[in-house]
Amino acid sequence: MISWLKTLVVFLLVVIAFTFAALFVNQTEVPLTFAIWQTPPLSVFWWLLIAFLTGLLFGLLNAVWVNLRHRLANRKLRQSLARAEAELERLRAVQS
Repeated sequence: MISWLKTLVVFLLVVIAFTFAALFVNQTEVPLTFAIWQTPPLSVFWWLLIAFLTGLLFGLLNAVWVNLRHRLANRKLRQSLARAEAELERLRAVQS
């Protein structure tokens, strides 16, 4: 439990350090152009932060989706195992 907490604190410190470093270094305002559409100019820091948070969100959603699929598959396997064990016990009782 404490190891997990230490890891979280270190991660948060790294993120905070990255945020402040990027804020101080990347103050140049740039617009992004996608085909014919152009965004309003923002500093490079904000574009980096938006990209980071978007990736974080998609990664989290993907992890939740994969975890949910595995839990459902695990539940199905446990139910199948329980049915097989019940059938085995029934067959053992008939054989005796």
